[in-house]
Formats: sequence, C-alpha cells, structure tokens
Amino acid sequence: MNTLQLARRALPGGGWAMKINGLSEITGRFDAMLIDQYGVIHDGQTLYPGSLHVLSNLARLKLPVVIMTNSGKRAKANCERIIRMGVPRAHFVDVISSGEALYRSLAAKKVFLVGRDGEDYGLDGVTITDDARRADVMLILGSNAPQYTLADYRKLFKSITLPAICGNPDKQMLTPQGMQPAPGAIAALYEEMGGKVTWIGKPYAAIYQSACELAGNPGRVLCIGDSAEHDVAGGRGASLSTLLVMQGVSAGLDAGMVKPTPDYWMESFQW
Repeated sequence: MNTLQLARRALPGGGWAMKINGLSEITGRFDAMLIDQYGVIHDGQTLYPGSLHVLSNLARLKLPVVIMTNSGKRAKANCERIIRMGVPRAHFVDVISSGEALYRSLAAKKVFLVGRDGEDYGLDGVTITDDARRADVMLILGSNAPQYTLADYRKLFKSITLPAICGNPDKQMLTPQGMQPAPGAIAALYEEMGGKVTWIGKPYAAIYQSACELAGNPGRVLCIGDSAEHDVAGGRGASLSTLLVMQGVSAGLDAGMVKPTPDYWMESFQW
C-alpha cells in the first residue's frame, strides 16, 4: 500500500477522504480556492491561528482566492469585516455572500425582515416594514439567538403567510454562547409550518457559479469549508473538489462519520 492509500480513510457509503496536515500538500493540484469565511478563516470574532499564514502563501503563489459566505449581509460588509480582522485586501480576489446574491436578484420593493436586531443588511432602495401584511416578501437574513428561541420564531410565524427568501442557509452559527440556531434553521421552521421558502447560498449551485466567475473560471477549483451539509454538499453539487476543515461547526466531530464525504479533510486550517 502506497503513502497516498495510507493517508486515505474509508468513510460511510464507500467513499474515501484523504487526510492532509496542511494545505501546502495539495495546492499544486488546483488553480483557485473558494474558501468559507466563518469557521475556516475566523470564528466570528478573531482569525483562527494559521489562517493568515495560509492566505499569505496562496497570495504568494498567485492562486486566486474567492471568499464564500452564507452571510445575509452584502459582499462589501463582509469584505470590510475580514480586512478589519487583519487579512490584507490583496490576499483575496473578492467576496461572494448569499446576502449579495439575494439583493441582486430581489424584485420586491417592500419586505418584512427577519434578522439580527441592529444589523444593517444593506438593502438599499428597499422599504422594510414591521407589518408583514404590508410586505411583498419576508427576508430571513439573520438570527436573534440566543435571545430569541425557535419557539419564539414559531409564535411570530403563526400570523404570517408571506413567501420567504432565506439569504443564509446555515442551520447553526458560532456565537460567544456556543452554537445557536442560524437563519437556515429559522427558514426551515417556517417551511415546516407550511411557508414557501426560496433558498439562496451554499449548498445551492448559483453561488458557486458566481464564485468561479469571480476567480476567472479556472479549471481546477477546491472548495474549503467547515460544514459538510453546506460546503461539501455544495462543492460536490457544483462538480468541484472539496476540503472539510474539522473546526467551526465540525469541531469535535469524527471525520469518518460526516456526510457527504469530502475529497480531503484536515484538523485545522493550516499551511
């Protein structure tokens, strides 16, 4: 058995994932990287140890990096946040967010917003109303958890019949209080209650097409994320290679049990 075979690990369903210790082991196989923001580059507050070193080396190698995120905020706000955390703007081509994709496709002019109190989602030219009866659509972009529980959202939704658009399909989010229900969980609740929901972001195909266009439509692309449900499933659905980092929402999980199976996995985002 050769070294590559020894490095691989059988996963449920007959798949295989290659364990790597650092991204430098496989960078030569790819022409561009689509890298998740929360859970890979930072934890929502600070950069993970090693992430800046990884991005610096990718920039040195002139490998295009597009940062992908299921944030309900627009791309500019996410770009500015990453820069404030200490990532030089030259280290990535651009940011594509589910919130940006939603905004660009939004036809409605009057919306009922479900988001985090006090957050600015950059809905320029759109009227936000507190009365769902006067809105054309409900946008689910953020979560007030842990202050609001899913039971609180259930009470809110009992009187709403609007079509909804979820601009952040993530089911869980990192907070100082630990994992909490993210907008995807809130939208799934509304759907469970009979509401109609349109989903925008990972793992749905359109955002991967946009990310690849930003990267220059390269031939060999690696998607890096911390969620098998969103990052691995989305990358595979777009026929791209995938790398799962066992931090963020995957922290503490057994890499041999995650589904769907990534092409590669690593303990933390390291060079």
